[in-house]
Amino acid sequence: MKVVGLDVERYRDPGAGDGAGEILVVRVHTDEGVTGAGFVSAPGRAATLYVQVLTQILAPAVFGGDPRLTADLWSRMHQALPRRGGDGLVRLCIAAVDFALWDVKGRLLGVPVSALLGGHREQIPTYANCAHHMAPDALAERAAQYVARGHRALKIRGTRSYVTPAEATARVCAVREAIGPDVKIMVDVNGTWDVDTAIDQLHAWEPYDVYWLEEPVPPMDLPGYRRVRERAGSTYIVGGEQHVGLLEFRALIEGDAVDMVQPNAAITGGITDWLRIHALASACNVPVSPWDLQVVHLHLAAGLPNVKWIEYFMADNALLEFQTKLFTGPASREAVTDEGVFLLAPEGPGLGLELDPEMAESARVRE
Repeated sequence: MKVVGLDVERYRDPGAGDGAGEILVVRVHTDEGVTGAGFVSAPGRAATLYVQVLTQILAPAVFGGDPRLTADLWSRMHQALPRRGGDGLVRLCIAAVDFALWDVKGRLLGVPVSALLGGHREQIPTYANCAHHMAPDALAERAAQYVARGHRALKIRGTRSYVTPAEATARVCAVREAIGPDVKIMVDVNGTWDVDTAIDQLHAWEPYDVYWLEEPVPPMDLPGYRRVRERAGSTYIVGGEQHVGLLEFRALIEGDAVDMVQPNAAITGGITDWLRIHALASACNVPVSPWDLQVVHLHLAAGLPNVKWIEYFMADNALLEFQTKLFTGPASREAVTDEGVFLLAPEGPGLGLELDPEMAESARVRE
């Protein structure tokens, strides 16, 4: 089996302006008629550049290769540009092709990608992303609605570019009061605080029993991560969504910078690279809780041990509104128990990505 073609389809929310981000759907074609699909989100006006990387740099790197040999093709893509050229936005594009290659493998065997990973669990624990930018009272009301639907863990946001540390504390206080003492609260600040702010906030939040603080300092500030973690009390320190590759995660883990890692398969370069990070974390007994990208991470959590949670975005979350409209598959299937909301393991072949025909037609960018 050989890769014989790669094409890219561009989609932009029809309600957004020309400068809005796009979703690029990448399809890899094989000489045996099996086609795999992946995708990448391109910010702002960068979509044309992403398309050029995909079609002019990565496509030649995988043409003629066996799509089942994902590690070999990943290396070919990462080395297509010398002198670390395979990092940055190129790594995001590599992920899209890598997703499509794994999709080919699953479709070839007629099984979900999760079944290619060696394990299986039917129910995957989730926490709800409740990171809406709302006033504290409105956010507390939304959080209470999520809890009423069965969620026993949820994440809010305290990012400095949106709210001050005092406003972040007001959110934590209001949400805790609304949901009671038995539901876990996570707080994400997207690496926008410094060490002193993070430590001060953690002390201020002690009455509210915050389960974890996510990305307390910028991603490359590993000494800062360690200092915050040393003073975090009972709150876990987690991070990794902006980190890539085995070396960066090795620095996080072996440097005792985090209690849990959050590799994102799109940012680190695809499923192939994500698996390396998962293997390292598992060997070091560090839990994995991948950030975002529910449609891909659901497979990884279903097929592998040591994935503690996946992040669950509700339909009312504006962060993924367009993606939710564009992709109709894979469908999310829930199981609500006393322990919280679980997502059921994928069933269809490959990654199961399917586009809504009507939305795809109206959102397609025609060059």
